[in-house]
Amino acid sequence: MTHSKLWVDEGEQRLHGSIPTSRAIIAMSLLLIVGFASGYYMSPLPSPPTLVWEEDSAWRAESISISGSTTVLPIVNACAIALMNKYTETSITVSGGGSGRGYSEVIDGVVDVGMASRPPKQKEIDDAREKGVALWLYPIALDAVCVVVHPSVNETLRLTLQEVGKIFAGIYTKWSQVRPGLPDEEIYVVVREPGSGTRGTFEEYAMEPYGYSVTDAAHVRPSNPAVRTTIESTPYSIGYVGFGFITPNMVVVALTEEEGEPYIYPSIESIASFKYPISRYLYLVTSTRPESGSLTDRFIDFVLSPEGQEIVEEQGFLKLPKYPSGG
Repeated sequence: MTHSKLWVDEGEQRLHGSIPTSRAIIAMSLLLIVGFASGYYMSPLPSPPTLVWEEDSAWRAESISISGSTTVLPIVNACAIALMNKYTETSITVSGGGSGRGYSEVIDGVVDVGMASRPPKQKEIDDAREKGVALWLYPIALDAVCVVVHPSVNETLRLTLQEVGKIFAGIYTKWSQVRPGLPDEEIYVVVREPGSGTRGTFEEYAMEPYGYSVTDAAHVRPSNPAVRTTIESTPYSIGYVGFGFITPNMVVVALTEEEGEPYIYPSIESIASFKYPISRYLYLVTSTRPESGSLTDRFIDFVLSPEGQEIVEEQGFLKLPKYPSGG
């Protein structure tokens, strides 16, 4: 596996944003020259790896464990099953718990690989340094944090990021306060647990820029599926889920960063172009550069291979932008 490394400056950590992929890659490359300040290693967006593995490789009898983001979990679980079906003596254990758990358990050496839907927080970077760990991040897919409501709110809804923030902060408590014509009903706010990468990304875009904090009245759920179920079954509710967890039983909200700008729905096109306001990369994380020929090394190669990227799409997410559509 040939993953070149990038040392990402804390001031330039966000890969997500309204910039073309080519500019993101150039910016990442420039950090090799100007950004040796602190943080973590970032593997650049890959070309498809060539999966030519020696038949007598020792990794075929190895075991690894993976934990972290419930957003990333469906991708990793499906890839683990596919790889174990090919190489039946390998063992890959996958569990969720959120991005915070993924980083914590990689740093503490509890698991071999973490799953994350956000870059590490400063505290996680500091914890890693204190324990002599250098975090390595591998982008494996594109995703979006999608704001969703129960159909009882409206069949179509368009909001600015600040309006979304006001709802989740409890500044708006009834739908009729948000928009004329919406129901005069209490808003049922649903959020993810602290430490969730999905929550962290959502708050980075819709709360923190305006100085808002999540209302104490919010109902906390431990995973994307739990939020999905709550939104589907609770009238007048609002929450957020990863793109791969949208269903026909909820209404997806169109978002814009500023009033007067176009409202954008999450779609393959808008996420891949980063036009949707809350687009992001999904990551695998290790505590060191994986040893070449190890099962960890082979698994990351598999996820980044054309077959692994097909699994990414089958799970409802977007393959990395360097992969041609349908390839």
